[in-house]
Amino acid sequence: CVLRMRVRPGLPQRPEWSGIAMIEVNERVDVDSTPEAVWAVLSDPHAVVECVKGASLGEKDEEGWYDAGLLVAFGPARVTFKARFKLDLDPATLSGKVSSRGKDNQGGTRIKADMNFRVVPRTDAPGTSVLIEAKTEVGGRLASIVESGASLVVKRMNADFAKRLGARLAGTPMDKDAD
Repeated sequence: CVLRMRVRPGLPQRPEWSGIAMIEVNERVDVDSTPEAVWAVLSDPHAVVECVKGASLGEKDEEGWYDAGLLVAFGPARVTFKARFKLDLDPATLSGKVSSRGKDNQGGTRIKADMNFRVVPRTDAPGTSVLIEAKTEVGGRLASIVESGASLVVKRMNADFAKRLGARLAGTPMDKDAD
């Protein structure tokens, strides 16, 4: 896991943000399944949400944006984010991009994230790797909490996602809120 963070002063075009935490993530998720089976799950937002603890998926609008929610624990603090995201898929290359925008349920923290992912055969063992690159800007009251806990949260969420994705691909999906 590679995680880089930097805090920048408020953005001029967003004066309501007091500071911005920029979080960059480079992750690899390995699963014992074929690239085609992994792609079938990752290209279906309803299937993906079942692999993410605390996630919910709403309706898709006419422009392709989904409503979504995510409960994230930063140590003892639990924050619910409501977001909108758009999924752009390229089946020929087994890759995709997720663009999202949202805010916490109290309205004091805003997020903007762009994530690219690619499904590739593993080179070191049988199975498949999902390569993830993401950049997330977090601004507002909770930016410092998010910044300080991001590394641990990303590692925990990635490990949990890998476990749930693997279970789903093995035909034994987990309850989406179970540990």
